[in-house]
Parts: sequence; structure tokens; C-alpha cells
Amino acid sequence: MSRRHAETPRTLALIAAFKFLKSTLLVGLAIALLHLRDPDTFAHVTGWIGSLPIVTGHHFVSRMFDDLLGLSPHTFGVFSAVALTYATLYAIEGYGLWRGYRWAEFLTVISTSLFIPLEIWECFRHLTAMKVVGLAINVAIVAYLVYLLRMQLDAERKPEPVGT
Repeated sequence: MSRRHAETPRTLALIAAFKFLKSTLLVGLAIALLHLRDPDTFAHVTGWIGSLPIVTGHHFVSRMFDDLLGLSPHTFGVFSAVALTYATLYAIEGYGLWRGYRWAEFLTVISTSLFIPLEIWECFRHLTAMKVVGLAINVAIVAYLVYLLRMQLDAERKPEPVGT
């Protein structure tokens, strides 16, 4: 089922735009990862990143850079495929939400809810403002969509008044 465009809450359009943005960023990441499979490109990028002052000045960034150097071209391909898979999921969610399809609300609730425990674990593991913001956004999206779906289902269950 879908709502008429005029009945689609603006908040769904905002969530859809957020999903489209995430999808676009993941496609860009997937393309970059595919390019890193080429040894010349990999050498050029690692040389450029290695020259940045932030890499030598921060232990965490330096460790991430070392981990990046240890990845194989096959691993970059796998990460790229995973990024494209999530980009596709986010694009489908965004399209469905934009059009006001109820299935997209259910899909978004399920897929977003699956990541909340992982995000909570990540916050306990190493708390950063970005992780807290991401967790808060995802919890707000799930809470809003569950509320919206419950309101719709309750409205559908109400019997229509019988004429006198």
C-alpha cells in the first residue's frame, strides 16, 4: 500500500534524503575501493596519505594506515561489494520512503534496528561524538517509523461509523 503524495509526511522525505545520501557516499566508497585494487593507484594513494601530518601525529590514524597497507586487492574488492550492497539497500529504502510505500517503512525499521546493537557496542568500546550522533539518528528514525506504522495500523483497524 502507498499513501497519496500529499499524505506522505515530510519527515519520510527527510529520512529518504538521508538514505539517498548514505547510498551515494557508499557508491563513492565502493568506486574508490575498486580503484585501490590497482597496484599503481594503491602505491600513489598510500604515498599521499603517508605524507599527511595527521598520519604521523596520531597513533590511531597511524595504526589504521598500517592496517590499510596490509589489505590485499581481493579484500578491497570484497569491501567494495559490501559497500555496493548496502548502497543498494539504502537506495531502495530511500525510493520507497520517498514514494510513501509502507513496505519501505517496514524495511527501514528492520534494517536500521539490526545495526543499533552494534552501534551501542561500538559506543561502549570507544565513545566518540560521531558514534553517539549516528546512534541517536538511527534510534530516532526507528522510533518515528514505528510510531507512524502503529498510527496507520490503528487507523485501519477502526471500524467506520454506521449511519443512523
